[in-house]
Amino acid sequence: MALPFVLWIISLNLSPEYCYQFSLHWTRLDVPDSGLAALVRLSNGDMRKALNILQSTHMASQKITEEAVYLCTGNPLPKDIEQISYWLLNESFAESFKLSETKTRKGLALIDIVREVTMFVFKIKMPSDVRVQLINDLADIEYRLSFGCNDKLQLGSLIAIFTKARSALVAVRALCDKA
Repeated sequence: MALPFVLWIISLNLSPEYCYQFSLHWTRLDVPDSGLAALVRLSNGDMRKALNILQSTHMASQKITEEAVYLCTGNPLPKDIEQISYWLLNESFAESFKLSETKTRKGLALIDIVREVTMFVFKIKMPSDVRVQLINDLADIEYRLSFGCNDKLQLGSLIAIFTKARSALVAVRALCDKA
């Protein structure tokens, strides 16, 4: 009886956040805003996926926090992506290979890291031509990973494209300083 009511609410084409909040209220789960934001982000607007994530996370931990949602789904935490992005943008080529250790220690897939770093690149302030080239190169890596290419080789490619982007950013900054 309750399931058709929930499906009716979903069919109203309301915002995903509203539908998720309604579902949380209906299931009487206490989810902090950060947990809800993680649920919305990882489900990509798919209510079935959101309910599956919610159920899995609730079974794995009593509190449905942002960290619990990310750990339950196996996605990299936002703080991990920030750290990885920092290494890629600021460390030398050799130093950036510590990403491999982090990937192994936390059980992350390189394709998930590439997808999350791609979203992070959109948040960083940089010239549009550098951003476009970086996004294009990240898409190429994701494409190659989806066909089963060697992770270590693609990790080197990931570090190389950020090294190239960093060089382009330094060149743009030098041009701006001259002007």
